[in-house]
Amino acid sequence: MDDVLVPIGRFSALSRLSPKALRLYDELGLVVPARTDPVTGYRWYDPGQASRARLVGLLRELHLSLPEIARVLVLDGAAAATVVQEHAAADAGAAQARSELAGYVCRLLADPNGRHAMEQYTIETRTVPSRAVLSWTRRVHSEGLGEVLGEALGRMRSAGPGLPGIEGCPYVVYHAEVSDDSDGPVEVVRPIASHDDAVAAAKALGDVQALVEPTHDEAFVRLTAAQLRGAEVLDALDALRRSVDGSGRRSAGPPRQVMIADWRTAGPDDAACDLAVPLAAPAGGADRTARRASDNVGA
Repeated sequence: MDDVLVPIGRFSALSRLSPKALRLYDELGLVVPARTDPVTGYRWYDPGQASRARLVGLLRELHLSLPEIARVLVLDGAAAATVVQEHAAADAGAAQARSELAGYVCRLLADPNGRHAMEQYTIETRTVPSRAVLSWTRRVHSEGLGEVLGEALGRMRSAGPGLPGIEGCPYVVYHAEVSDDSDGPVEVVRPIASHDDAVAAAKALGDVQALVEPTHDEAFVRLTAAQLRGAEVLDALDALRRSVDGSGRRSAGPPRQVMIADWRTAGPDDAACDLAVPLAAPAGGADRTARRASDNVGA
């Protein structure tokens, strides 16, 4: 057999991969030499391994991670092709998101005062009455946000009757940046019909708090499902913040996403979410925005 083996330099030319890459793929078990000299560590390959090595190189060009490549290599042709197609679709989506984010950054640089965003959105104000709520807080990066929101809302749906109308819509509070590098925290809140129901549900769920949210005003902007899936939400948030700053009112907390529709089934042009900022009471008025910490349960 050894008489048909080729050294790593020759195999590098056959596979179009550098010796450095071949050594890495050997260490990871992706392209293992047919023979390795036990004394010198020199690698020898069967020429027939070149097609596998070239496939690994092509998969790397598609930005598959090394664990993903290992998975592709053990699957049959159809299943392996499905994995690559799913990766390519996700990669295209990520590229589109980066392009939209770049557009937002360019708008921010060209128009630091946000005049374009202010003209594009209608900012409204409403009064939210006092209500009992369930609150569930977790730290999460952007990649795991959807899973965390689904888990929290799924658990809270079993907590008893809610409230009708906009007052009963669940919402998500972003206490800090959620991104690839920053892990929030994120608070998921569901209004409940009564304080007693909220207390009972918090005790049953264990890691959820029962709170009473006092009456407060909030400024908000309504977005469609399509607007939520791109960087346009950043423009809307800028417009909302600048509107509050220009109104003479102060924000009383971080922004929140009020879920007025099911994002999973809403059409692109359907209203899906209100971006909202709670407002402190006007000067001279009673501050109605602070939650009553004494009502916390299950902290």
